[in-house]
Amino acid sequence: MTTEIKHTILCVDDEPPILSVLRKILEDRYVIFTVSSGEDALDILNRHEVAVVIVDQKMPSMSGVELLKHVKESYPYTVRIVLTAYADIHDLVDSVNLGEIYRYIHKPWETQTLLDVLADAIKKYEENIANAQRKNQYERLAIEKAKLEQEIVVLKSEIEKEFSLDNIISVSPEMNEVRRLIKSASVSDETVLIQGESGTGKELVAKAIHFNSKRQHNKFTAIDCGALAENLLESELFGHKKGAFTGAFYDKKGLFEEAEGGTVFLDEISNTSLALQAKLLRVIQEKEIRRIGETHFRRVDVRIISATNKDLYEEFRKETFREDLYYRLNVIPVQLPPLRNRRSDIPILINHFINDHNRNSEKKVRSISQEVLNFLCSREWKGNVRELKNLINRMLIFAESDSLSLNDIPEEFRRELHDIQFSKPPDATNHFEFKINDIKTIEELERSYIRYVLHQTGANKAEAAKLLGMKRTTLLMRMKKLGLMA
Repeated sequence: MTTEIKHTILCVDDEPPILSVLRKILEDRYVIFTVSSGEDALDILNRHEVAVVIVDQKMPSMSGVELLKHVKESYPYTVRIVLTAYADIHDLVDSVNLGEIYRYIHKPWETQTLLDVLADAIKKYEENIANAQRKNQYERLAIEKAKLEQEIVVLKSEIEKEFSLDNIISVSPEMNEVRRLIKSASVSDETVLIQGESGTGKELVAKAIHFNSKRQHNKFTAIDCGALAENLLESELFGHKKGAFTGAFYDKKGLFEEAEGGTVFLDEISNTSLALQAKLLRVIQEKEIRRIGETHFRRVDVRIISATNKDLYEEFRKETFREDLYYRLNVIPVQLPPLRNRRSDIPILINHFINDHNRNSEKKVRSISQEVLNFLCSREWKGNVRELKNLINRMLIFAESDSLSLNDIPEEFRRELHDIQFSKPPDATNHFEFKINDIKTIEELERSYIRYVLHQTGANKAEAAKLLGMKRTTLLMRMKKLGLMA
């Protein structure tokens, strides 16, 4: 059982009999304070939450009108009522019209009239409080909205920076071609097929295309087509109707609907069944989908970027992938080279990973020994950039000094040290040490590393090009650009 809250009424009059009558009439319904001066009234107001003030019009020291001016300024939600024994109420009418007071009551008054006026005044007070709460809530929401808008601006700026074409860490001609394709794909709305081994950065390329395209302000949604059973994958992509199958307890939008206006990235597209491929073909050709369990189609506006670590052309030749879908997906083909085919990028990637670590860690790493760099540049990297990043991060976490040495290489990788044959003449010295702080630009890093590899191969450009994972003609072009030609 709830107890009704009693509102507080403050009665101010310099005649004690009037105050006694007011208390007798009101004390059963309200919490009553009675005072005989404006000064005492302000003291009560300062210490209590007062809903209504009833003030005599004429009082010594501080008049009722003067007191109510203070009340209006300092306690705007408190409802103001004036008691008057005067026939001339012109000023009071003006005050009511101006909102300075709520009502006036003639002396002597009818008890029911007084109670009715107070009941209305309490409603007015509750409205004042509710309006104030709504205003405060609106102001808080406006502040939060402004903060969120600023955060969105910052996040968009960070996303644009993260997926800027300038942020692709590479000096290899193969990746320069990838940059060119990303730039072309970004100004188009055609499908893109990204092919490459696991760990080469297929999703990063997809995001770079999306966040540099006209769809950048809408959703980018990625799904691994090989990670879900076919029925679950279809439900995730197309959605379903309530009751369409066991466990379909509610209507659900699929990713194509959720990403309206944006991009859907279908990773490992080669793992889809022929039946699902037919439905994907309809999405591309007709721009429409049908939820599982529904009979009607829904229009969608999404761009599709797909990826695979297989040769999709061979898959359709083996009849495990639809030929028509292959050509629909492959309007803009992007082939990502494995890391072993662009070894010249390895030192630059290492530099990037270490700088990222140093920005976010109190423990700074300043250099890498020649032996470690030799090892890292000579591995096959079957896991590509992802594997390199993972290894560098592990070494950075457990490094015992500010320079990475062979001792920092995890045990399972040390077994490879004896198997890797890095071309190195007997008189080679440890003149080259990869110093993080000394390298100011990618060009300086590339120049330093090419100079080192040339020294290691006795200036044999063909051998150096092989170790760097590039053609001899490409190496000569890079040397000319970097000022390394005699």
